[in-house]
Amino acid sequence: MKIIGAMQVGGHCEWILPKSLHNLASITDEVVIVASGHVSDEAARLVKECPKVVTGDIVPGYHKRIEWNDMNKLLEIARGRGADWILFMDSDETFEARLTKDIREMVKRDDVGMYRFKKYWLWRDDKHYRVDRPDKFLGYAYNTYLVKASPKLYFPNPAGPLWKRLLKHILGKEKLRPYFGRDPVKGVVGERVDTDIIILHHATLNWPNFVKNQIWYACLLAKRQPKRQEYDIAEQLYRGLDESTLRLEPIKPEWIDY
Repeated sequence: MKIIGAMQVGGHCEWILPKSLHNLASITDEVVIVASGHVSDEAARLVKECPKVVTGDIVPGYHKRIEWNDMNKLLEIARGRGADWILFMDSDETFEARLTKDIREMVKRDDVGMYRFKKYWLWRDDKHYRVDRPDKFLGYAYNTYLVKASPKLYFPNPAGPLWKRLLKHILGKEKLRPYFGRDPVKGVVGERVDTDIIILHHATLNWPNFVKNQIWYACLLAKRQPKRQEYDIAEQLYRGLDESTLRLEPIKPEWIDY
């Protein structure tokens, strides 16, 4: 079974990329990359130096980012490389070492089409994860999973079909513009299995970058949905940064694989 790792690279991820790229490469046979958003010289260098990356040159600079479309590009490249299974992972995440050992048995199951993993958010340091808000910071990963390759797989536009996007635009609810974000992959053939394997999300370890990204998301939302109340957008931004209920637990040493 050929297992290919798939990752988007961009958005000032060079601070975490040595860990996440090494982690993904240690689990899979090959790694395919799509670079979009801001790609630094350092990020491009790190990608080029990883021997398992097979997608060719990564060009520094700014590249237009349409996230769901980038995911379809990753899917197309992975299938073109003869993938039997594809492991999608974001550039600010790492898997616990157990997956490296277990994955070869997991892909032998003919009845399974997708495996999902538990995602825990590290909070401000790499020794603790957040447990006070499971709806946000503790649960099964939304965008990171192992999926059996098939021609039926695709990532839909999260804004919906063209007629729906046009209607929203005419009503003034949403701009007809490239849509940031992505929904989970569609067309999975086989059973979906939730595992107890852990992914650690590292975004808050670079707190200034994390805060900037939350502000950026809020600005994108305000531009895309001009009728959305300012208070609602501010509340959404605040919920991502709110520490009023903060409660942390220590991570297990075996979850760190770098």
